[in-house]
Amino acid sequence: MSSSSTTEPKLAFTSLCIWPAYGALPSFDPECLSVLAHFAFSRLNVPIKTNLGRLMFYKERLPLLLSDNDNIHLAAGYEAIVELCKRSHIDIDEQFHANIADLLALNALVKSAFVPAVLDTFWLDDTYRSSIINIYARSLGGFPLAFFYGKQKTEKIKKQFNIIYGDNNFDQTRKSIFEKGKKVLDHLTVVLGTKPFLFGASPTSVDAFVFGYLAPLIHGPASNSALARYASSRKNLRDFVDRILTVYLGDLAKESATADSVSTTIPTRPNEDRLRDKVAVIAVGILTMCAYAYLSGLVRIEINQTVFDVDNLIENIAYKSTDGNVVNENFDPNLLESKFRQAMSILQDYQVQTEQNIKHLEEACEKERNTWANSVAQLEELYQSTYTGQQELEMRISVISTKVIQIGHQLESKSNPRQQLIDARTTAKYLERFLDANDDVSLMFQDASKLEQAAHIIHQLYNVLQELPDEPKFIEAKTKVKERYLAIEDELLLEFSRAQVRNDKKAMKKYIKLLSKFKGHNDCIQNFITDCLKGYFDNPNIDIFYSIPQLFTKVSELINELFDQPEKVIERLIITVYTEKLAPYVRDQLDAYVRNPDLDNMEKYLQTLYTLSKKATKLSNDLQTQKISDDPAFLHKLNQHVFKSYLKTYSKYEINCLEEKFQVHLERVESTGGQRRIKPTGLSITDIIQQRLLNTTDQVDESRFSPDLAAALLNDCKTAMNRITTLSEGPEASENILQCFLRLLNALGTQHIETELQYSLQAIPGPEPKQEPDIRFFHAILQTNNSIQLIERYFVMDIAPLLLGTQQQAILLQTKEKVFGQLEELINIGVDKALLCMIGYVRNILNEQKRSDFKPESDLFISECSPICKRVVRSIDNQIVRLDQTVDGKNLTSILNEFGLRFHRLITDHVFKFEYNISGGLMMLQDISEYKKCSKKFRSSTVEQLFSILHALVNLLVVVPDNLRQVITEGHLASLTRDIIESFVQLRTDYKSARLHAMITTDQ
Repeated sequence: MSSSSTTEPKLAFTSLCIWPAYGALPSFDPECLSVLAHFAFSRLNVPIKTNLGRLMFYKERLPLLLSDNDNIHLAAGYEAIVELCKRSHIDIDEQFHANIADLLALNALVKSAFVPAVLDTFWLDDTYRSSIINIYARSLGGFPLAFFYGKQKTEKIKKQFNIIYGDNNFDQTRKSIFEKGKKVLDHLTVVLGTKPFLFGASPTSVDAFVFGYLAPLIHGPASNSALARYASSRKNLRDFVDRILTVYLGDLAKESATADSVSTTIPTRPNEDRLRDKVAVIAVGILTMCAYAYLSGLVRIEINQTVFDVDNLIENIAYKSTDGNVVNENFDPNLLESKFRQAMSILQDYQVQTEQNIKHLEEACEKERNTWANSVAQLEELYQSTYTGQQELEMRISVISTKVIQIGHQLESKSNPRQQLIDARTTAKYLERFLDANDDVSLMFQDASKLEQAAHIIHQLYNVLQELPDEPKFIEAKTKVKERYLAIEDELLLEFSRAQVRNDKKAMKKYIKLLSKFKGHNDCIQNFITDCLKGYFDNPNIDIFYSIPQLFTKVSELINELFDQPEKVIERLIITVYTEKLAPYVRDQLDAYVRNPDLDNMEKYLQTLYTLSKKATKLSNDLQTQKISDDPAFLHKLNQHVFKSYLKTYSKYEINCLEEKFQVHLERVESTGGQRRIKPTGLSITDIIQQRLLNTTDQVDESRFSPDLAAALLNDCKTAMNRITTLSEGPEASENILQCFLRLLNALGTQHIETELQYSLQAIPGPEPKQEPDIRFFHAILQTNNSIQLIERYFVMDIAPLLLGTQQQAILLQTKEKVFGQLEELINIGVDKALLCMIGYVRNILNEQKRSDFKPESDLFISECSPICKRVVRSIDNQIVRLDQTVDGKNLTSILNEFGLRFHRLITDHVFKFEYNISGGLMMLQDISEYKKCSKKFRSSTVEQLFSILHALVNLLVVVPDNLRQVITEGHLASLTRDIIESFVQLRTDYKSARLHAMITTDQ
C-alpha cells in the first residue's frame, strides 16, 4: 500500500507510546517526533499515549508501537517502526523510486553528521543538559530516576562518540561534530530551496527524520544554543518545521497541550503514589540546603571538591543508602528519609561552624588589608620618585644618542672615500705590475695564508681589465689576470670542500662569501649539494620518500646558516634530488614491468605508478609546508617532470588493462558454469545463444548469473577510477572516467547480463508445454535488477560527481540509458514468453474436459470442484510461489497482474466452449468458485473483480428461469450490458425451451 492512496491505511496498531509534549511540540523527543511525522505523512490514525506508568519510560525505549489492546509490543524506536510500516506495505517513499539513491544518501548524511551534533547539544553541553534532564524528569516521576536516566544517557552518548571518533581529544571531537552539523544544515538549506519538502511537493521518510531532530532544536529548551541559532537563521528550514507542525501535527499538538488537564492514562497504584510523594518531599527538603555535612565521610569528601554539585550530592546519598536498589520492589523510603534527615542535621551544624570561620577570616582579612594598604601607599610614593628619575635619564640618553649618530655619519663620510682611494691605489699598483712584462707577480698570489687578500685583489683586477680594450699592451696582462683568477677560484673551491669535510662551518661561510664574487659560486653550491647527497641514497633498501624529508631537515638548517640566500640553494638541492635521485628510482621501479607487458605486469605497473605518484604528491605537500620556494607550483612541476613520460601512456595502459581484466572475469564465470566462452568477435548475440544451446542440454539456471562477477567488475573499475583521479587531470581525467565506465557497461551489461538474458529467453519452453514448466527466467530478472542497481548506485555515488558539468556526462548518461533500455526490452519479451508458456500449460489441462462432462444424463450431487480444476489451481499456485521466490517489488506486482488477466481470459474462453444443463452448470460454478479463490493470490484488485463478475455470470447457468430477470439486475450483473449477459445464458441447454431470451430482453 502506498502512502499516496486516497484512503487511510488500516493496521492492527492499538496505540503509540511517546514522550510527552513540550511547548508547541507534540513531543520533546527527536525519535518520537520523527515517528509522528512519518505517521502523519502516511495518513495513519494511531492513538497516542504519553504516560503509561511511573517507571515504564525507564524500562522501555520510546517511541513504542503497541497492538492487541496494548498487550503486544510490535516495535520500539524510529527505525524499527518505519521498517514495520514498510513490511505492512506502507511506504511513503514508493513514489520516489527514481530518487531512491538520493534519499538514501541524504538520510545517511543526516544520520552520520547532523544527529551527533543535536545529541551533543542536548546531552553533552553543560548549559542545556540540566534543562533536558528536567524535561525527562517530569515524565519519569522526578528524583531520583530522572537523574539516573540522564546520567546513563550522557555516558552512553560519550561512549558512542569515543568509539566512532576516538578518545584522544574529546573537546576537539565535539568541535568537529559541531562543524559537520553546520555543514549538513547548509546542505539541507540548498536541497530544500523554495520547495515545501526536500524532494518536491510530497513528503518522504527523510523529511520526517530531518523534522524529528530539527524541530526540538529550534523550538526546544536548547533553542539558544549555537547550533539552534544557526538552524533558525535558515528561513526555509524554520518554515519547513513550522509547516509540518501546523499542517500535519497541529491537532496532535493541541491534544498534547490539554493532556495535563484531561488524563487518559492508566491509573497508578496507591503504593506507587505514596512512594512518589515521600520521595518528592524528601528531595524538596534536601534541595533547600546550601552546605554539607562535616562528620559524614561521603559528604566530607564532596565538600572539599573544587566544583560543588547539589544534584550529585543527593544522588550519592540516595544511591549509597539504598545500595543502588532505587527501582526495586523492596525499596524502603523510610530508610532514605532518615539518611536525608541525618544529612540535614549534619549540614546545619557545619553551617554554624562555617559562619564562625567566615567571621574570623573576615577579621583577619580586614587587618591584612590595612597592613597592605599602608605598604601600597609607601610603594606608590617610591614609584613616583623613581618614575621622575627615569624620565630625566631617558631624556639625557636621547640627547647623547643623537650626538653619537651625527658623529658616526661624519666619520663614515670621511672614511669611505679614503678606503676607496686606498683600494684604487692598491689595484692600480698591482695592475701596473701585471702590465710590466718583465715583472713576475705570480709569486705574490701563491701564499696560502694570504688567499683571502689575493682573492679580493684579483677580483678587482679582473673587473678592471674587463673594461679595458683588447689592445696589444693589455692582452698579456688580461691573460695573466685571468689565469690567476681561475687558479684562485679553484683553490677557493678546494678549500671550501676541505672545510665541508671537516664540518668547519666558520671556514665554509668565509669561502662561500669569497666565492660569491667569482663565477664559480654556482660550482660551490653544486659541490656543496653533491657532498651532502654523497652516500645518502646508496642503500637499495632505503625508502626514498621517507629519506628525502629527513635529508631536507638535516641540510636546510646548515644552508640557512651558511648562505646569504638560502632559498636559492634549497631550490637547487630539491631539483638535484628529484632529477638525480627520485627520477632514477621511479624508472627502476616501473621499467621492469614495461619490458614484459602481460596482464599481471600491467596491473603491477599501474598500481606501482599510482603508489609512487601518491607518495611523490605527499612528499611535495610535506615539503611545501617548509616554504621551499616562492612559486607554489614549483614542487608540482618537479613531480610532473619525474612522471611525465609515464603519464603520457598511462591512459592507454589503464583502459587496455581494464578491458583484459573484464574479459578474464567473464571467461572465468563461463568456465565455472561448465561452458567454454565464445568470443563475441564477428558474432551477434543471437548467434552466440544458438551455439550455446546447440552445445549443451542443460536448462538455464541461476548459476549463470554471478553476483561475484558484478562485484569483481565493480571493484576493478573502482580501482581504475582511483588511479585515474590521481594520475589524470582536467579533460583527460573526464575522458578516462568515461571510457572506464563505458567498458563496465559493456562487460557487465552487454556481454554478461544481456547474453545471459538472451540465453534464458531461449531456454523458456514453447507456448504449449506438455509438462508443468519450471520457468527460471524470472531468476534472471532478479539478478538483472540487482546488477543494474549496483551499477546505478556506483554511478550516482562515485561517477556522477566526477563528471558534473562536463561533455562526458551527457555521453555517459545516453549510453547508460541505451544499455538499460535494451535489457528492459529483453525482460519484457521474456516475461511475455514465460506467461504464454504457463498459460499454455493450463490450457492443455483444461482441454482434457469434454462437452459431455457438463451435460450429464442424471442429476449429480456436486460438493467440490472438478479434478481438472484442482490441477489448474495447483499449477497456478506453483508458478506464483516461484515468482515470489525470484521476483520482488514492482516487477512482481506487474507480472502477477498480467498473469491474472491472462488466466481470467483463458477461463472465460473455456466457459464458452460448452453447453450446460443444471448439473453441468453447478459443476462449472464450483470450478469458477475455486478459480475466484485462487485469483486473490495474484494480489490485484482488477483480477479479483473480474473473477467476481465471471462467477456472477456463470451463476446464471443454474438460476431458476423465474428468478433470472431479478438476478441480472443485482450485484455485479447490474452494470453489464444485456448482450454480455445473454451470451452466458445462451450456454444453457434450456435457453430456447424456457424462452430465456424473452426474460432477459423484456423490461420489468
